[in-house]
Amino acid sequence: MNGSRWREIVFGMNDGLVATTGLVTGMTLTGASHLTMITATLTAVWAAMISMAIGSYLGTHSEVAFQQAVVARERWELDNHPEEELDEMRVIYENYGFSPDEVAVFLRGFQRDPELWLRLMIRDEHGVLPETWESPISNAMVMAVAVLAGSIPPLLPNLVISSPQHSLPLVLVLAGVTAIGLGWVTARLTSQPPLRLALKFLALAAAAMLLGSIMGSLLGKVG
Repeated sequence: MNGSRWREIVFGMNDGLVATTGLVTGMTLTGASHLTMITATLTAVWAAMISMAIGSYLGTHSEVAFQQAVVARERWELDNHPEEELDEMRVIYENYGFSPDEVAVFLRGFQRDPELWLRLMIRDEHGVLPETWESPISNAMVMAVAVLAGSIPPLLPNLVISSPQHSLPLVLVLAGVTAIGLGWVTARLTSQPPLRLALKFLALAAAAMLLGSIMGSLLGKVG
């Protein structure tokens, strides 16, 4: 699994977890009925899945389109102003610490292989790597599934317990365990201290859930 894919998973799961837990807690504190709780929560989860998936698609598509425009612009400049592009590459490689003789060898190689020249130019000048471009559709699908996965723990207790008030402690426990688990897996994938990152995920998720619950409770009283 690459870093960008895990980014989408963490983003989606955290969004589903925090939003759903905040909604369930807020509605429980305002005395919402079990049917209202289930209906509102399922509707919110469905809306979040669609919204986050579309956001992921548009964000990825825009990023790839921007980088494709960079490649097209550099290709045009290479075709129409090769000497200026050679000067730019000379400066870049000299800043890397290569000697003038070594840079001259590189530049002669670029002139023999324009495609290699283009690939190294967009990499070294703009940090663009076409082989790392992400799929907007794939990212959108991963995001939607991740939002659903994050929403299930705080949603599940109310699907099996008819009283929102009685299910609330289990909702909070499952949400906390999910946040800890997400932080723990992230730590294992990134070689960070597992306990520290797990607690960090828990603290951030708890803070967000608390703020969401407070707002939901206040809005419920106003209504």
